[in-house]
Amino acid sequence: MVVALLTGVSCSVVGAQQRTPPIVPRDTARSDTTTKRPLRRIPNSIPDSLLRPPISPKAAFLHSLVLPGWGQSALRRNTASTIFGSVEVGAIYMVAKSRADLRNAQALAGRDSLVVDGSTTKVPAVSQALINARKLHLEDWIAILIFNHLISGADAYVAANLWDLPARVSIRHTPAGPAIGAQFRW
Repeated sequence: MVVALLTGVSCSVVGAQQRTPPIVPRDTARSDTTTKRPLRRIPNSIPDSLLRPPISPKAAFLHSLVLPGWGQSALRRNTASTIFGSVEVGAIYMVAKSRADLRNAQALAGRDSLVVDGSTTKVPAVSQALINARKLHLEDWIAILIFNHLISGADAYVAANLWDLPARVSIRHTPAGPAIGAQFRW
């Protein structure tokens, strides 16, 4: 949870550092102050550093393969970074919990006994089926952890490759229901 919180805070700080173009009067040479002059924005030229991703696709893949969300954070994709980081923290917690549950089940197996008509009969407190179920839970959470690493790496790789593709995705309400539209410029 701490990693997800720190990732979200650092992402919001990076997002707050975006610059907007200054607003200047259209004609500053005239001294007539009685008429209102329309304001215009100075066009922003995109710096060359923004035409290329901050890191290469290979580096983005490797960063996110090692720590999910790291490559997305380097590519300034804050929402994706937070999601992958949160899934990572949650999966690590569940692996630890599943491992503890498995250890407890194995420790309780075959330890109880029951006295019936003067004879002692061993009755396991935990059945082998429960131990097998705990093993499966642990394996499932480990698989989710590995899957999160691979998907995070693939997402960062694709995002770095599509860095300069201007796309506009929107959801619109139509008479037939909601529709998703995408617009790409080449």
